[in-house]
Amino acid sequence: MKILIAFYLLWVGTASARAQQPSFSLGPRVGLNAATYHSAQLHDYETQGYRVGLEAGLASTVNFGHLGLQAAVLYAQRGATLHADIEFNSGSGTGNKGTYDASSRLNCVTMPLALAYNQRTDGQGAQLFAGPYFSLLLNGHYDNTLTSPSGGATSRSGAITPVNDEALDLATHPVPAYRRRFDAGLQGGLGYRYHALLFQASYSLGLQNAMASFTYNGAPVNHPASYNRAFQASLSYLFGLTR
Repeated sequence: MKILIAFYLLWVGTASARAQQPSFSLGPRVGLNAATYHSAQLHDYETQGYRVGLEAGLASTVNFGHLGLQAAVLYAQRGATLHADIEFNSGSGTGNKGTYDASSRLNCVTMPLALAYNQRTDGQGAQLFAGPYFSLLLNGHYDNTLTSPSGGATSRSGAITPVNDEALDLATHPVPAYRRRFDAGLQGGLGYRYHALLFQASYSLGLQNAMASFTYNGAPVNHPASYNRAFQASLSYLFGLTR
């Protein structure tokens, strides 16, 4: 009887120790995002839109009971669309309507970090997570089209080059072709884990001005600040998950 009690206490102690040990998992992540820019100085005749892009990379989790740490390194396509109704003044003073449409595609490396609260101590079930993210712009592309009242359209497109905090001269550096290299903000959302599969839906709130700084004849140009925003949905397959 004493031997059975001893084995029972040993089993309980071992199980308790296992429950306290962190569990680590790592695996690929794929998903989609709907990204846009936010500007506090958007005019009434302008409409900012979302652009859908891909996300893919590597995700990891470390669980300590109900709490967990999550990190990922992802390639992400971001960007936005913009539509504006423009009034052209003719010689007689009457106005005629035209349109301006712009779109951009940004290729980035994003690194979200999050603290998660899990429904179950083994990391399974529903979860709530939030934390910072950091992003590095690799390159991009823009397309702009101006349509006049007569129906003629003028299009311009080109590469988007990442820059740091230096001010650029508008005479040689057009506004659409440059954006800041680094971005950072907050990201949070909900998830659900079933064995090795982890589904997550989240929202990213950029806190850094993504627009480059410009000058004209040596004087700073007051260009509206623009901040990255995005909804994300992803699916990860995590190896080494404790069941």
